[in-house]
Amino acid sequence: MIIIYERIGWKKHVCPWYLGYVLASPLRRLYQNPEKILNPYLKQGMKVLEVGPGMGFFSLPMARIVGESGRIFCIDLQEKMLQSLRRRTMKANLLGRIEMRLCSESSLRIDDLAGSMDFALAFAVVHEVSDQKLLLMEIFRSLKKDGLLLLSEPKGHVTKEEFEKTVVFAQSNGMEKAGSPSIRGSHSVVLRKI
Repeated sequence: MIIIYERIGWKKHVCPWYLGYVLASPLRRLYQNPEKILNPYLKQGMKVLEVGPGMGFFSLPMARIVGESGRIFCIDLQEKMLQSLRRRTMKANLLGRIEMRLCSESSLRIDDLAGSMDFALAFAVVHEVSDQKLLLMEIFRSLKKDGLLLLSEPKGHVTKEEFEKTVVFAQSNGMEKAGSPSIRGSHSVVLRKI
């Protein structure tokens, strides 16, 4: 499904909702283990923003890590992804820890979260957006000072040069590189809001 946004032109190509089942497959854990990837950055009580959660491959493990006092804000463009995430969240008995929001074509609709997030995750989503700078600016605005963003893009869709341009943009807008985690099949960086 290709969606074209007229106002700002966010989307290049949105992952079809039905592929969310493949992305949420337990077999994916053999390739990319969410706990192993996220444990170094998360702790109990944190507030986390996840952009493009799909059906919750990372969302559910993050909700377990941050515990009852933490909160995960999952923002997605596709209602069907959020509906599946809601079902999976209910089945896992984590509904009180995860808030799901539908974003618009031109905004994540997270102004109320400005300066309140401890951590943000943008995993394999930035390359799907035409106006990556606008997307990143909204994510950055949501972070507290010293808040972290784990940005990871699939090597099959994003070249090293394209990824580095995204990192340079982030660094020119109040972020500093805080790490380069090794995540199979991905270009990845951890950025800190300064």
